[in-house]
Amino acid sequence: MARAHKLHSVYLKLTGVLLMSMLNCESSPAEESVRKAVFAGSWYEGDPQALRHSIENYITSQAGVRSSPRLLISPHAGHPFSGPVAGKGYGTMNRDIKTVILLGPSHRVMVQGVSIPDVDYYETPLGKIPLDKNIISELRKHPMVGSNTRAHSQEHCLEIQLPFLQTAIDSFTLVPMLMSNVDPEAIAGYIRPYVDETTLVVASSDFAHVNSADQCKKLDKRSIETIMDQDPNGFIEACGETPIRVLLYLSKHLGLKPIVLDARNSQEIVNAPESGYTVGYASIVFVKKDENGGTSEDKEKRENESIVKELDGGDKAFLLNLARRAFEAAVKGAPPPEPSDIPDVAKQDVGCFVTLHKHGELRGCIGYIEGIKPLYEAIIDNAKNAALRDHRFRPVRPEELDEIKVEVSVLTRPDPVSYNDPSELLNKIVAGKDGIILNKGGHQSTYLPQVWEQIPDKKTFLEYLSRKAGMPSDGWKTAEVKRYRAIHFEE
Repeated sequence: MARAHKLHSVYLKLTGVLLMSMLNCESSPAEESVRKAVFAGSWYEGDPQALRHSIENYITSQAGVRSSPRLLISPHAGHPFSGPVAGKGYGTMNRDIKTVILLGPSHRVMVQGVSIPDVDYYETPLGKIPLDKNIISELRKHPMVGSNTRAHSQEHCLEIQLPFLQTAIDSFTLVPMLMSNVDPEAIAGYIRPYVDETTLVVASSDFAHVNSADQCKKLDKRSIETIMDQDPNGFIEACGETPIRVLLYLSKHLGLKPIVLDARNSQEIVNAPESGYTVGYASIVFVKKDENGGTSEDKEKRENESIVKELDGGDKAFLLNLARRAFEAAVKGAPPPEPSDIPDVAKQDVGCFVTLHKHGELRGCIGYIEGIKPLYEAIIDNAKNAALRDHRFRPVRPEELDEIKVEVSVLTRPDPVSYNDPSELLNKIVAGKDGIILNKGGHQSTYLPQVWEQIPDKKTFLEYLSRKAGMPSDGWKTAEVKRYRAIHFEE
């Protein structure tokens, strides 16, 4: 009897434990699975404010393209090295993108096929990014797609892109994919059904990793030529070779054209000696072709000059007032203005700059050379950036507001200038009217047409512009040159 009582007591205890366990399982929500940031504080800033400020500087100082790209090739080194190049691509993003499919090579662990992590979120100092469980569930139906936790745990190539995405886009879901040796055409076929107007596909990749800058430039040139030819079987020297080839197949399926926004290497960015270990970086976007076989950028170029010429006195007054309001709001830490009764011309994608002068001296100037968003939105952005983010000046203080005059420049689309020698280039440039862009080896700079008032001599103008780009003073003689016109008006 005592033995039976003892067994009954044990049974009750076990039943109670089991019951409590069941109750606990039913009452506790499932724990979120998060892939934490691994490289914050080393490869990029760990402090959220410092990180966002850094990314905004990389993005807002860059010229973009007319429309938000569908595909992007972006580097993944530490931000001090590759950030200036990556910013060129992310500066073209439409903030309304809803889904980002992020492709990268697995550097530390060989994966069979494609690996998508079995987590709910990726996290950086800027917050959590939810994974797109619907798309991931569909992708996992394919035999080449699985999950390798070890591959993702210490992988940098996807994480490095995330702060740029979190800064350039308002809110999005993520599909992070690592791949090793896998058929890129098959992967492109898996992804294609999920790529629409609200989707961005990013191939995270550095280019050549070699022992000299000269060798790096030669290899990167060959790789970029393959990309521009959209040849998925051509030469590519890059750690993200497979993700890049996936994009090349996608670009052909979607009828997109590649545009190189920047291509430099680590030696050029940190101004190191030409010898030594060097890594290549490039920012390349893929944009729509129009119905006549050209790109939407070509079509916009034809329309751009007429848009600028349409600006009348009322349009100029609207834009100048908007720039003043955005400038003052930024300095005071207030929300940006939300204009009403926007003129039709201000809704067009047109390049513009906002310039600040204090007692006749430059106090800030930032802009978009290309029309990457509606003109009125670009005015708001650039007024804020000129006030707070021109690295040549300290941020404008509230007590300075009454001393500063605002100027707006609206730009035509830049045209390439072909020339055989420096003398021919000098003859083609129209002093006092042409804004000039120099680009050489990834170094780029521009002067607005009104700078001719301070530097009227063509040769001196180009020498100053070369030095502004970080080139020798005679760099202009062999640089890629573009020119544009501008209408500018001030308070």
